[in-house]
Amino acid sequence: MVKGLRRIFAQRALLRPMQPWLVVGAVACACLVATLVALRGVATLNQPEPDAGQHMVRHMRYTFAEVARVDGMLQAMRIDAASPEARRLIATAADHLHIRFEVLAGLSRGPLVEPDSRVAPVAWALLDGLDRLASGKTPIDETSLADLRRTSSELTRRTGDYMRGVEADIDKALKIRAENSAGAWFEVIGSVTMLLVLSFISLALRWRNRRMVAELRLASGRDSLTGLANRRGFTEWAMATTAAGPVPGHALLIFDLDRFKAVNDRYGHLAGDALLKTAADWLVARFGDRGIVARWGGDEFVATLALPPDGHADLAALIGERMTDPPELVFKGEPIPLHFSCGIAVWPQHGATIDATMLAADAALYEAKARGRGRQVFYEAGISERRDRAEALRTSLPQALAAGDLFLEFQPQVHVGRGTVTGVEALVRWRDAATGTIIPPGLFIPILEEGDQIAELDGFVIDEACRTAAAWNAEGRRLRVSVNLSPRTFQSPGLAARVAAVLARHGLTARQFEIEITEGVLLIDCAQVGANLADLAALGVRLALDDFGAGYSNIAYLMRLKPDVLKIDRSFVLEGDERIRASIVQGIMQLAETLGAETLIEGIETAEQLRFVRDTGCQIVQGFLFARPMAAGAIPAFCEELEAQYRPALETPLLQQRS
Repeated sequence: MVKGLRRIFAQRALLRPMQPWLVVGAVACACLVATLVALRGVATLNQPEPDAGQHMVRHMRYTFAEVARVDGMLQAMRIDAASPEARRLIATAADHLHIRFEVLAGLSRGPLVEPDSRVAPVAWALLDGLDRLASGKTPIDETSLADLRRTSSELTRRTGDYMRGVEADIDKALKIRAENSAGAWFEVIGSVTMLLVLSFISLALRWRNRRMVAELRLASGRDSLTGLANRRGFTEWAMATTAAGPVPGHALLIFDLDRFKAVNDRYGHLAGDALLKTAADWLVARFGDRGIVARWGGDEFVATLALPPDGHADLAALIGERMTDPPELVFKGEPIPLHFSCGIAVWPQHGATIDATMLAADAALYEAKARGRGRQVFYEAGISERRDRAEALRTSLPQALAAGDLFLEFQPQVHVGRGTVTGVEALVRWRDAATGTIIPPGLFIPILEEGDQIAELDGFVIDEACRTAAAWNAEGRRLRVSVNLSPRTFQSPGLAARVAAVLARHGLTARQFEIEITEGVLLIDCAQVGANLADLAALGVRLALDDFGAGYSNIAYLMRLKPDVLKIDRSFVLEGDERIRASIVQGIMQLAETLGAETLIEGIETAEQLRFVRDTGCQIVQGFLFARPMAAGAIPAFCEELEAQYRPALETPLLQQRS
């Protein structure tokens, strides 16, 4: 039974919310059944003993003894028939038999009252014979005695047979009663035992449920991966701290793991989980001694620091000291450094409630990530407003797209040797619906990248650029259109398929569409980036490496990418010795020629810069000297104007016009 109970308790079904109630109901029903069975057994035991002839058989034994005595007397009688002694003996025997027969005749059942009895005729015949002899009606002689002897012997035999039959019935009835009593005792004992067992089960379940509730309460406040308090556990801590009295000063820190998604994408979720555990252990070691550390969700953690009575004048130094020597995870032999962005607020200075302080710390965290990863930012006035504006931008993107507040402008790319526009770069713009002003791309693009809405924006840019190029094609002006995409977009699968679908929808060839790639995209350690670039190249889409020379591109990257265009950064036409700059640009052009790529120099704003570019031999340029970004409808007119300027002379007029 104990083993059975252990198996029952071992079943996880008992841990489900409704199972304890079902078990309690089953135990209650079983207790009711056991009680009813016990009551039935007790009732059986309390029943009176059934009369199967026991009372009658006692009288029969006396009667049988009396009949046997009379039979013995008659068998032994050898006296004178006229002797008074003989008549006296016969009269006495008759009196005794008469008494016994009257008793038997007064019973409810017996040999003298049963209608088909074989004893009664003989008994009454014997009694009548004795009475006749005793009264003298029949002479006492051998003939009369012989008749009485035969009658008494027959009565003795029949009485004995009758008694044996009755005793057999009594034995059978008593046996049945004994069996019923045994069953009743089994029911009573079994039911009592069952009630004891069920009582034990009820107590065990009650203890189990109490422990289970305690475990669930503890588990509900703990993060299963890191063992830290979770959001609920942190909230319970805050409520307990508030209920204890005046809220002591606490620094509230929200940590966000930098590049956590990139680690997940490259190494898998096992590495991500290991990274979270390592981060949790490090945070507990650094901040657990003066507060609570909790996992807020995803790659965000919350920690508190109890402040000394003198306030938080040295809080920045204290936190900075504890943030030194960030941890490092070694996964499959490869080190993965951990870096945190951190937002800090003080409770209750920056918020009367824990929720308000959390909002302040979250705003500081957003500011930290906006300033660059791996930073710690204290909450101050104005941070919440900036965060709110950023949040408003994030949430208003769908409405802005639907209302046409987002649109593209296009900056021409000019072939200075032929005086033609070879292509245009599409640049996204966002007009504030409330003020009508243009929101700088440098403001809203990072915000959308943080909130994962950048894919929606990039999808709009691709579709709108292709639609515009198709419209120019219909007007007879075939121009290549170039777009800029976020590095996040290159990390999502199916980019080439989406581009192919847009090209097909607008009837555009792949070679008329160009995607500009920053060197930062090449540095992303993600297999999906390489797969997307390879698929785009296979599709026939042109790839342009933007801001070349300003970052960390190397020959290996270029050989893998095989770009169609190297866009040389404008810094080479602005800074440093002209001869050195010219040599560098010419070297880049030779490299591009080796790779089979074109070159384009960006940021040409003056005639002197254009002269420098022409001296280096570069033919394709882009910059304010020729045109600022313009609406799609202005591009055909600009192309015609540029071509008209080049018809009289291919060089001088252009230089004079742009001076």
